[in-house]
Amino acid sequence: MIAGKFIAIALAAATALTAGIAAAQQTGTYAADLSRVYEAAQFVQAVKEGCDTAEPGSRAANDLAYKAWRKQHQSLLDELERHLTAMIRRASTDASDYARNFGKYAGEVLEHLEEMKKEFLAQPSQEVSRQCRTFPEYLKSRDADLRKRYAEELKTIRKRKL
Repeated sequence: MIAGKFIAIALAAATALTAGIAAAQQTGTYAADLSRVYEAAQFVQAVKEGCDTAEPGSRAANDLAYKAWRKQHQSLLDELERHLTAMIRRASTDASDYARNFGKYAGEVLEHLEEMKKEFLAQPSQEVSRQCRTFPEYLKSRDADLRKRYAEELKTIRKRKL
């Protein structure tokens, strides 16, 4: 599926989110697992935005499916943001350093999202079209169910107090 090939590419970029994540390369560590799950959520957004550009005719169906997916995952997405924010805060020396780091990492997250979109859109046009047409089904699949797909990673993440 489309998520599989981006996970490895995106995980490498996502590991640069914080100094703690930069050293993480394997699952089982807080930073690596947070990166992996956070990147998976970004991947869904990147495909949605890529499809909006490449296949405007799929936009209405994809909007509905994406809104339903976000609603289903909103508490988890909020939790991931809190963990990321806490990690940045722990890596910062003071409020000024935190503000600087937060801006830096927020920019890296946006750059990473754009890179995933570019990677998605770089596929052959027929493949992009097919994936955009099947995006609503993908969002209902186990691959897009972050709680189930990343259950082990979430256990590691949730051990860390905020």
